Amino acid sequence: MPLIKKIVWLLLPVFCLVVSLSAADAAMVLKTMEENTMGANAPRDMEADMVMTIQDGKNVRIRQIHAWSRNIADKDDLRVLKFIAPADVKDVGFLVLAEDSMYIYLPEFHRTRRIASSSKRDPFMGSDFSYEDMGTSAMSKNYSPKILRESEMEWQLELLRRPGADKPYAKIVLFVSKSNTMPTRMELYNAAGNLDKIVEETAQQVGKYWIMASIKMTHVKKGTSTLLEMKDIKADLGLKDEIFSERFLKKRGW
Repeated sequence: MPLIKKIVWLLLPVFCLVVSLSAADAAMVLKTMEENTMGANAPRDMEADMVMTIQDGKNVRIRQIHAWSRNIADKDDLRVLKFIAPADVKDVGFLVLAEDSMYIYLPEFHRTRRIASSSKRDPFMGSDFSYEDMGTSAMSKNYSPKILRESEMEWQLELLRRPGADKPYAKIVLFVSKSNTMPTRMELYNAAGNLDKIVEETAQQVGKYWIMASIKMTHVKKGTSTLLEMKDIKADLGLKDEIFSERFLKKRGW
């Protein structure tokens, strides 16, 4: 056997081990991050005030929201948003029960509408987030991870959409902080391979938990951005089941 071929055969098991280890590391980083954001290391439930700032050039719109969420192990989280101000969106409600079960309450028509699958990628309340972006499903369900690079401060992962996954982004480049294993940035690529949106995230410690306190979504082509800021965050309140219901969406105030 030629010398070069012998070397290749000798190195092949080592190469396979490195590839396997890299894949395992990527899966572990993603799993740990999800445990912190929506798993065993996340609050059982939360309540907070939110400020949504939508910026299109010099045009800035600010919306005030009250939010509730519940963490359910190994399932999609539950989420309710109620708009408080300004007047044109007051009492609009948004309910997420699962990845494919989202509802919006429109007080002008006194009715609740389920978000159809064909509408999940539409802008959410005129923002740069889509309805799907506001969902709560784990990325590991729909994407296969690998580590692109690693530094002293962070991991950089490439997430590729799994075959058959009904997700708008074909690829996500995810940055995860090593200090708290929380996401700091995501680059979202469409099916054509073009950078579609950029997400910048900041975590805040609330008691024993790390919680995403701000998320900025920038639409690359449009040049617009939307900032979601969480304020007065309260965790582990034992929120009632009735909050996460269509009936609660229709209720004025709370």
